[in-house]
Amino acid sequence: MASSTHKSFWLVSGPKTIGTQDTYAIIQRRVQKEAHHADAFKFEIPPDLKVGTLDSLMSLSDDLSRIDTYVENVTHKIVRQLIDIFEKKPDKNESLSVNATSVETYLTHFAWDDAKYPVRSPLRELTDRISQQVTKLDEELKLKASDYSSISHSIAAEERKLGGTLLVRALDDVVKRPDLTETDYLTTLLVVVPKHATKEWMAQYETLTEFVLPRSTKLVAEDAEYGLYTVVLFKRVAESYRNIAREKRFTVRDFKIEEDGRSRAEERSKLLTEKDRQKRNLSRWCKTNFAEAFVAWVHLKAIRIFVESVLRFGLPISFQAVLLMPHKKDDKKLREVMGDIFKHLNSSHTMVMKDEDAGSERFYPYVYLPLDLEDM
Repeated sequence: MASSTHKSFWLVSGPKTIGTQDTYAIIQRRVQKEAHHADAFKFEIPPDLKVGTLDSLMSLSDDLSRIDTYVENVTHKIVRQLIDIFEKKPDKNESLSVNATSVETYLTHFAWDDAKYPVRSPLRELTDRISQQVTKLDEELKLKASDYSSISHSIAAEERKLGGTLLVRALDDVVKRPDLTETDYLTTLLVVVPKHATKEWMAQYETLTEFVLPRSTKLVAEDAEYGLYTVVLFKRVAESYRNIAREKRFTVRDFKIEEDGRSRAEERSKLLTEKDRQKRNLSRWCKTNFAEAFVAWVHLKAIRIFVESVLRFGLPISFQAVLLMPHKKDDKKLREVMGDIFKHLNSSHTMVMKDEDAGSERFYPYVYLPLDLEDM
């Protein structure tokens, strides 16, 4: 297998034989051994899947396109959630796995899981089962991600409160209960004083109003710009003192000791512990349920290429599905080789695909479904 690959795959199918030759053998020889544009793998689909009627297949084909997009989006959403948790893509030791093997190995050695998706069940029933399974995963992820996001925002809010100057930051971790005098008649105010006005504060704080306890001011904390001082006074003049202090450009901070005695740092530590627990649980959930979603997605791709191939090439069932892993920057050349391999098919076998990048429709004489594993 070539090492210069990117994480996108093509799931294609065509008639089982071209002339007297096996289609897979031709594709493998042309695109892998001769042109070296891609690695080719047989993609085995149970031939005894229930076909049903032509009308039911056509109806299912329309729904499969929509459900395929949804299941792919949920699968990638789980991967993105993991990336968001760790703020990076998983490295080699943290790579996502499916059934104890790598994502690429599972895909390139795909085997239908009959225990999970019985081939005797109608295709519509299998499709609905996959849709319901992934919808449940999507709903669970939304709830878990919302809880994790909520606690992350709470921690960020706490960190903002602990930042800034003494004018705006939380005071829980600098003011202790012994710093405050509270009785039936007395109260303590916390006043933020600019450092350049320290002398003015010391000279005036006792006389801003009546009923201020002499020599009651004390420096509790300071930063580069401000000092935080206490002053003890009678409760009945507290509001008047606050207003006069503001006129002098001294700021009285509102503050109350929490009854349970917990500091903001203790509260933040509790939040961090809870965030770490949720992070471990969400990471474990994502890794486990990524595998569930990915298996469901690949089986849906198998159903979809089966339905499209039957509609394209008819009955009895005689088509070959092939998984291609294009080499880096070889997509265009690979497309040319594939077009040449199937050029004998007439327009009735042409598949219309929307080319999102080019904003136009492209026509292929073979069934083509892309698989994007870029995040995985």
